[in-house]
Order: sequence, then structure tokens, then C-alpha cells
Amino acid sequence: MGERGYAGLMAQQQSPAIVLRATEFGESDLIVHCFTREFGRLRGVAKGAKRSMKRFVGSLDFLAYVDLRFFEKKTSDLVRVDAATFRSQFPGIREDLDKLAEASLLAEIVTFGTGERETHRPLFDTLLRGLALIDHLPRWKPAGCGIGRMMEARVLSLMGFEPNLSACVRCRKALDAIRRADFSVARGGIVCERCAITERDLIPVGVATLKLLAQGLRAEVDAFPRFAWTSRSAVEAARILHPFAQVHLGRELRTLRFMTSLARAIGG
Repeated sequence: MGERGYAGLMAQQQSPAIVLRATEFGESDLIVHCFTREFGRLRGVAKGAKRSMKRFVGSLDFLAYVDLRFFEKKTSDLVRVDAATFRSQFPGIREDLDKLAEASLLAEIVTFGTGERETHRPLFDTLLRGLALIDHLPRWKPAGCGIGRMMEARVLSLMGFEPNLSACVRCRKALDAIRRADFSVARGGIVCERCAITERDLIPVGVATLKLLAQGLRAEVDAFPRFAWTSRSAVEAARILHPFAQVHLGRELRTLRFMTSLARAIGG
């Protein structure tokens, strides 16, 4: 790039980043949405990305983990992406539709649950560890479904949308003392059998499922495969977490429609 190409640009920045989305812009450029460790979520223009074999070959694909180099622009919220160097592309995720669906859902939650330029290193590190965990998982069901639910709950929690799973949201009765529970999306947490009598729009959920999710909110991500998830618990967790996420993010998550279609197609 010549000197004229750098006009209006500030100093070059660099950060580890996860590519959340890339869309075509003109004949050869891409608009790239990245979640960076040092600068939060960014949008940028990658000039010539579709024809460059040196700076961008494959490195701006969905979910690529890269070292991103970019220039901030004085007159625009869009940065100018200068180069992206591969760290990982999570091949295990790309080869498995269930894994790809879960990873896509996590990326969508992060995309719509974070503001631009809001640095959130714990969230970045958690997302990265979660993607690596999903990538290396040898079999998806039922353990992978449970890991996905715990990752969703953890990511939502880090963004300030943690569901209340430790006690009844009305009377504060502890989960350990509850024999039958429901979940209130409107109230953002569990309701005990006594308080449920006067509540509406509750989702039944097993206490065992709630305990798995509650423990997952505090456990290390690398410990998630050691949790004993069943197919039933994974389904129950999805029934409460997915509407909860959409309500708190204020929008429909398109990946959930794909996950529903995928489950129907395979009879799951």
C-alpha cells in the first residue's frame, strides 16, 4: 500500500481475534466482523481480501482464530484490516454440523451481546477455550450438547445476562431444597413448586439439569467434558437457555432455527 493508501489512518494496531462474520463488499473487498482480545468487537474493511493470496488467504473465514493487524480510521467506525495471520481454523468444527451449529450460536450470541470497541478479555478467552474444546471433542452427543449449554450459559453470564439458577427468584428457596422446579424467562430464573402456583409461562425443568448448569457457571471450561450430561438434560437446558438468550439480547437468533431444522432432519 502506498502512502496515499494510508491517508486518514492512525497507527497500526494488532490483536488476537476470532472472525465472527465476513461479507462481500464490492468486487474484491470484505467487510469483516471480528471479536478481538485487546479491542473488543470490531468491524473493518479488508481491501483486496478476495484476491490477495499473501495477506488474507483463508484467514478471514468464519471462526478463524488469527493475529489481526489493522489501522483505525479518523473519520469512520470501520477499521482498515491490513493483514490476518492464522493461529487456528478449528477443523473439527468445520467437519461436523452439530459442532458448527453450536459454534455459530456462540458467535451469534457474542455478536449481538457485546458493543463495538468494548474490550472484554475474559469473554474472549472463554469463547476461544470453548471453541477449542468443541473442536477436539471426539463425539458430540450427549456430552457435546451439554458442553454447548454450559458454554452458552457462561458466555451469557460474562456479558451480564446470567440466569438465576441457585434459588427461587421469588422466595429465595435454595435449589438444593427444591424438589420440582420451573424456569421463568420473564423473571430470568427458576421458580419453586410453591411459587409456581401463581406464575405464568413457566418452562418445566429437572432439578438435575439446573444443578448441572449452575455448577457449569462456576467450573473451569476445560472441566466441562467431565460433567455427566444426558440427552434429556441437554434438551431441557436448551428449552430454558435459548428463549432466555433471545429475550435478553432482544432479537431472534437465526442459528437456533438452523439447529431446529438440523434436529428434525436427523430425527433428533
